[in-house]
Amino acid sequence: MAFKTIIYRSTLLSAASTAAMLVASPAAAQDATAESQLSQDQNDAASDNAIIVTGIRASQQASIDIKRNSVAVVDSIVAEDLGKLPDQNVAESLQRIPGVTIERNRGEGRFVTVRGFGPKFNAVTVNGRTLATDNNGREFSFDVLPSEIISGADVYKSPQANLNGSSIGATVDVKTLHPLDQKEDFTLAASANAMWSEMRDSINPEFSGVASWQNEPGTFGLALSGVYSKQKNRNDEFTIGAGHVHRSSTDSYYNAGDVSGGRIGPDVEPFSNVSMPSNLSPFFFERDLERWAVNASAQMRPSETMTVTIDALHADAKFIEEQIGLAYDFSGGTLVDQVVENGEAVYQRYEGGFVDQIIQHDDRSVTTDQFGVNVDWKPTDTFQMRFDGSYSKAERRGKENNDFTTIRRKNVDLYFDRRSGSPIYDYGFSSPNYGNAATNPQGITAHYYIWGGGADIDDEILEYRVDAEWNPGKGPLTFSGGMFKNNRTKTITGAEMPFGQQCAYCGSDRTLPESLFSPTDRDFFSGYDGDILRDWVYYDPRALILLINQYAQEDGRTFNPAVFSPSASSEVDEDVWGGYLMADWGTQLGGMDLTVNAGLRYENTKYTSSGASRTVLSAMPNGQGQNIIVVSDVIPVSFRGEYEDWLPSLNVKLGVTPDFIVRLAASKVMTRPTLSDLSPRQSIQTNPGNETIRRGNPDLQPFRAKQVELGAEWYFANNSLLSGAVFYKKIDSFVTLVTTPQVVDQVTFQVTVPDNGEGATVKGFEIGYRQSFANWLPAPFDGFGVQTSFNYTDSDAQYTNAVANVDFGLEGLSEYSYSLVGYYEKNGLQARLAYTYRDNFLQVASGRNGEPEYFDAYGQLDASVSYDLTDNFTVYADVINLNNAKEFLYSVSPDRTKEYRQTGRRVSAGVRVRF
Repeated sequence: MAFKTIIYRSTLLSAASTAAMLVASPAAAQDATAESQLSQDQNDAASDNAIIVTGIRASQQASIDIKRNSVAVVDSIVAEDLGKLPDQNVAESLQRIPGVTIERNRGEGRFVTVRGFGPKFNAVTVNGRTLATDNNGREFSFDVLPSEIISGADVYKSPQANLNGSSIGATVDVKTLHPLDQKEDFTLAASANAMWSEMRDSINPEFSGVASWQNEPGTFGLALSGVYSKQKNRNDEFTIGAGHVHRSSTDSYYNAGDVSGGRIGPDVEPFSNVSMPSNLSPFFFERDLERWAVNASAQMRPSETMTVTIDALHADAKFIEEQIGLAYDFSGGTLVDQVVENGEAVYQRYEGGFVDQIIQHDDRSVTTDQFGVNVDWKPTDTFQMRFDGSYSKAERRGKENNDFTTIRRKNVDLYFDRRSGSPIYDYGFSSPNYGNAATNPQGITAHYYIWGGGADIDDEILEYRVDAEWNPGKGPLTFSGGMFKNNRTKTITGAEMPFGQQCAYCGSDRTLPESLFSPTDRDFFSGYDGDILRDWVYYDPRALILLINQYAQEDGRTFNPAVFSPSASSEVDEDVWGGYLMADWGTQLGGMDLTVNAGLRYENTKYTSSGASRTVLSAMPNGQGQNIIVVSDVIPVSFRGEYEDWLPSLNVKLGVTPDFIVRLAASKVMTRPTLSDLSPRQSIQTNPGNETIRRGNPDLQPFRAKQVELGAEWYFANNSLLSGAVFYKKIDSFVTLVTTPQVVDQVTFQVTVPDNGEGATVKGFEIGYRQSFANWLPAPFDGFGVQTSFNYTDSDAQYTNAVANVDFGLEGLSEYSYSLVGYYEKNGLQARLAYTYRDNFLQVASGRNGEPEYFDAYGQLDASVSYDLTDNFTVYADVINLNNAKEFLYSVSPDRTKEYRQTGRRVSAGVRVRF
């Protein structure tokens, strides 16, 4: 049998099964092993005509059916979407759903935003279970889940009482492959491809495979899927490393040692509170990534009334990252020329200053595991119980292998000029002692080092739940209830070099051998015609550190690797227990089908947050581009907290006609503070212009909100849907970052702490349109189809930033976003063109120096094409970022660059086989 028919049957079974469970009992929505006889009969009937609808259209129809039959507001993607779209991970497929946008990081989608609410507001589960993450908080990074190992994903925009992970944004439940859900006794598919990375000019291999088997009676089955990839990628990035700062000519920054006008030339007029870049940092970011993941499932059906499912997931990633760049630090030399416009320094020139060159080397490994057992028992036709237990753990290791090194060129003349309006400021430097200063190995001296450091992270989650469902007399009313208990422990183990040791040679009085250095031979931001430097030097950071250690011993100075830091470490232990009651009722209203889902969920949360704190006792500039900092001894701290929530929910679905549905949903929802905000750990930055202290707040309360929405859906043809919804959310409280200045001696630190802010409202609408033209256009145009969505979201949230004196809406909220996908499928040919766009959005309310930071509007075009050579062999090609879109982040206003990234195009070609 052709594999596309097998895939269609498998997909349709999954869709029909999920839809039937949602109608009969929403509690079953998260139980991927449950399967009713009704769904089996529906699938059998549909499969007789499976050859009619294949490939892209099959996946579209399956996701439409899930939405149509669900009582709650649910949008879905299914396996064919994940396998055939030019997507690197699940997040990039989810962005095709109305109301869903993603946040990219260096070319890859990592975090999901739903209806304006960013990653910390959304719960992500795998088969209904929370997956541990190596992030500092509870935010889920989708780049750990390759699309090849999952079978689908559901986005619940309106909650149900039984859902694990009620949240202000949405609950995203990712599905993995289960063997007894498959129509065929045996299926096998594999693919191999090579991806060309334009910026790195490298070929990156990837291999994946999936197999499913069940015995002839359908009482036992095994499924296995896996993927292996090796990548070498590069981004070119221009950043203002420590952000923009406000300075006056009377500051100690220019007058170290109380020498009035010590670093300001006679031709520069006195100035006050002028904004200027703290430094300029163009760099090459290179990542070598080796990743593999496997998902396995075993199912047993010892009787017609019981199904046992065992799931296991393991993902392993090894990262080696280097940032190779310059650091224009204006804390040295004499300011001899300056142009100020509207309070902003748009041009500056320094003489006799210095320029640092940086390599930050990170070598870390990340593992993610999840193991779960589910027992589905239906002793009678009217009563059903489900037992589920799972354990998940994520680990990040590598603090011993993280190095930050800088070398220094002294007595150079340097400038920057931002008057062109480009996100990349013009810049350059020269030396009176030698030519080609950026790549010349002469005169380079030792400077600043961090030998190791950073943090290892352990995240462990243990979950149990039991659900029961009773349908008395097989009537229109079904009752559900359940209890659950979750424990999560997030441990961050930090390492730091003691204050003062990083600067064993901050006076830059040690000249380094020229043999250490060579040009990078990279062309920075090729294609850009601004007046910028294109190359600088490269060196082996670990070889440099070993040499500096040798010098330090010879000179009687202290230079040792980073050691455990109590103040950079913490543990947050969170226990949640609760239960729910829910009812589903189906009836007729004036000849129209009416379905109502109502429930009440109770959650009790207790947590402890432990760590250590310290304070800055003194801080003074040394006149050589560094501050001399003295800190107190660490003091152990521990906090306890408890809160409870009653969360009612209502979902109403009215079938006005067989093809026109109206929905109403209302609920009270909550999102717990992210774990990194609850942590007492702190970081202290001491570089001039970037003196910051950031710490958590273990006394935070959760985000709480009430929400309502009204939607309509018109299923006007087969494989076609026009839908729309309006929504309103009233947020009673939310967590915001508060930044206040703290003066210590001659240095002003910006202290940033999360705190509970005032309430807000979020409102908007979304529109979705899907249509296959198979029955609308004559051949060969009947292979065309389209999938689009448009989203509008507005908020009156008042994050007040005293540093920038501005108010703005929620973090991660784009006012406008849309997705447009056009496809063609006929005679074995499949082609797809996908464009996604999101408006600019606030990325963080209080970023560098307490200023708000934004991600500019971004639109990306992806393309894919495949052709079935036979029923078993397909060749394909994908292009990611076909339009070579750039990522642009700015602070306060678009003329103040924070980061500007060029990620380049990525082209893949390969073959799929299926049996």
